Amino acid sequence: MTGTLRSTARNPVAIALMGLLILVFLILGVGGGGRFPDAFRGARADSVITAGGHVTSVSDFRRIWEQQKQRLETQNKQTFTNEFLVANNADQELLSQIALDDAEVEMLARAGIVPAESLIDAQIRQIPVAFDRVTGKFSERQFTEFLASQGLTPRQVQTELGDELAERHFAYAVASGFKAPRAYAALSAIAAVQNRDVSYFVLEPKAVVQPLPPTDAQLLAFEKQHAAQLTRPEMRVISLARFSAAALTPTVNVSDADIQKAFDARKASLSTPETRSVVQIPVKNGAEGQQAAQRLTRGEDPGAIARSFGVEPVVYDNRPRTGIADGKVAAAAFAMKEGQVAGPVQGDLGLAALKVTKVTPATTPTLASARAKIEADLRTKAAQNQAYALSQKFDDARQAGASVVDAAQKAGAPAVAVGPFTATGADGLGKPITELSDKIAKAAFAMHAWEDSDIQDSGPGEYYAFKVDKVLPPSLPSLEEIRPILTQAYLHEQLTEALRAKASALIAQIKQGKSMDEAAASVGGTVTHQQGLQVIKAQQYQALGREFLTEVFGQKPGALFAAGAPNGVFIGKLDAIRAGDTVATAQFLQTVEPKVAQDYLRDLIASSKMAAGKAVKVNVNLPLARQALGIDPATFGKPGKGAGGGQ
Repeated sequence: MTGTLRSTARNPVAIALMGLLILVFLILGVGGGGRFPDAFRGARADSVITAGGHVTSVSDFRRIWEQQKQRLETQNKQTFTNEFLVANNADQELLSQIALDDAEVEMLARAGIVPAESLIDAQIRQIPVAFDRVTGKFSERQFTEFLASQGLTPRQVQTELGDELAERHFAYAVASGFKAPRAYAALSAIAAVQNRDVSYFVLEPKAVVQPLPPTDAQLLAFEKQHAAQLTRPEMRVISLARFSAAALTPTVNVSDADIQKAFDARKASLSTPETRSVVQIPVKNGAEGQQAAQRLTRGEDPGAIARSFGVEPVVYDNRPRTGIADGKVAAAAFAMKEGQVAGPVQGDLGLAALKVTKVTPATTPTLASARAKIEADLRTKAAQNQAYALSQKFDDARQAGASVVDAAQKAGAPAVAVGPFTATGADGLGKPITELSDKIAKAAFAMHAWEDSDIQDSGPGEYYAFKVDKVLPPSLPSLEEIRPILTQAYLHEQLTEALRAKASALIAQIKQGKSMDEAAASVGGTVTHQQGLQVIKAQQYQALGREFLTEVFGQKPGALFAAGAPNGVFIGKLDAIRAGDTVATAQFLQTVEPKVAQDYLRDLIASSKMAAGKAVKVNVNLPLARQALGIDPATFGKPGKGAGGGQ
């Protein structure tokens, strides 16, 4: 069940436990004489996945599924039903991933790679959430309570962490001594600096018959064909009551008397005292004080002057009088002018030479200068108070049994209909709805139809409550809603198909003996000859497009190909492949070798996981997994085989 925590990147305890691991596995060829007895190696009726002694229960799988689903919805900014995901084989992909992970750690356990319990306990005692904030020490009670809130038990975490430590230690051992065959890097370097010569011309849209506007029947068929891309996610309609200080602020009136009163109260805090920048050089006697003052007057560096007396200068930057430590020094400095030097000066702490380098006068605000800010602050505060008072009236009505809509009416802030909207707060065309915040949208999608929410605090002076009026399942938009967009997509697809068909016909003619120039001329094109294209310089050819470059660097000499162009279709021929410069090849070899080793290692990992799945004979119970998701296994026909081939 090692996939339980490794697959839950959004789970705080997973983040704390796992970190960044190098997952490396080499099949050791060990037999069945390992750690777990045979009685524990068969499939269990109550487990979704069984890999020897590693088991993923129904509750474990359900939890992993919900976390992966949430991550998918966040990435795609829409919600998905379990039925939709299962119809697209998401459950089988997740089961396969967990099964291979479990097979991997099972093989490690059978090989005897099992961390000591003391090591596991030491790792647990480093988890931040397990520390008491008051004592700063590990709290077993706090740790257990936190795990319970995540649906986990201490035993589960110990098992998971033990598996992860085994993988980590084994991985470090393998990776530290791993080195990919240098021939792999050499082949990559040779291919990267090869020179490829290509001839091509562009088949433009004008060379084919333009498609006719589609009929409604054609558009409907096109919409059905692309239903997966066009289907709107689940949407909701709510009646929203908002008590918003931001909305109330423009309606608030502030009197001159209130502004004057606030100004008088804030005047002292709005004023800034006079400040000075002062250099102070401590001295031992009057002679040193006079000498230091003379040198400061000449403009010598204060640091050099101070060090010549065996001390360091004291520098005050833009300090008020109270910001200078020595009271007598402060009095003297604030009696001097900018640029003036004095010394020796007798301070409370000894003699010193002083220089005032900057004087910043005190500032006293006027009502006119402070009015705008004071008025805005008073409006905001009054609006926040009004919003809070309305929310309290609403809450009183709700406590008395009124619905959200009725309570909002009684409070004087009628609820308004908002939606339909998606879980991200956007309308059917993806445009954000201004009345919704992310918090409101998420809260609405956490409730069922006809449910009322409680009053919620959404920031200073911002409160809301709502009723879920409708839950709209995923659906295709009506033809009229998307007719312009759908028509444009239909015409583009038809034109692309026509161009591809024409390109195939021209390539056939060239294969039969027609020259590239003749083929290009037949469609009003001109052949371009490009020589010396190299993989390492692919960035320079971006204008030709990824598809064109993929064909150029993936074909053999003499090969003909068609590739999408910005304004049509490329028809190209790879004329020749010439070896690159040997010096450039050697230089690139040094650059590419580390990456080739990483790629080699990654492929090895994938292969070893598959081998572990077969060796352990993992049992995957797909029907039970679908039952755990609330889905009738018969709905999607006969289940496929798991990673280990079992059912």
